Amino acid sequence: MLGLVSNSDGRADAVTDAVNVFAASGVDTVIHLGDVGGRHVLDAMKDVGDAAFVWGDRDKDRMVLLRHAHKLGVHCWGLFGELDYDGKRIAVLHGDDKKILKRILDEQQYDYILMGHEMNVEEKTVGKTRLINPGPLYGGTSKSAALFDPLTGKLTIVPL
Repeated sequence: MLGLVSNSDGRADAVTDAVNVFAASGVDTVIHLGDVGGRHVLDAMKDVGDAAFVWGDRDKDRMVLLRHAHKLGVHCWGLFGELDYDGKRIAVLHGDDKKILKRILDEQQYDYILMGHEMNVEEKTVGKTRLINPGPLYGGTSKSAALFDPLTGKLTIVPL
């Protein structure tokens, strides 16, 4: 199961709240979908299974995040990540570059696209590709994270 967060903008306390839910729910991989906001956010992610992230448009100190992630064993995909989860092809990006998002949707090569950026929960299917945004941990009208099982397609939005 995947634990999804986005747009923490340096709020490690919100990430810790999400990680606590993930740990109790059997999550094996935590993915941050951009706008991490600082090394302390990566520190909060590192203790639940595998952890990975993509950069968001607000992540200005990318090399600092990359070096710190490497030290912690947290995987940094940069601007775009790909994940094969038991045969399900997953694209991971922040979602601020709408041209890239449109191209990926048009190509229909992924089962799922996981993204952040927008300040609300989003779930829709375009062709065979399901797009999922867990909503923001900071900056929206409410904080949320998501539990997602790519094998069954079950998505649970977790208000925080």
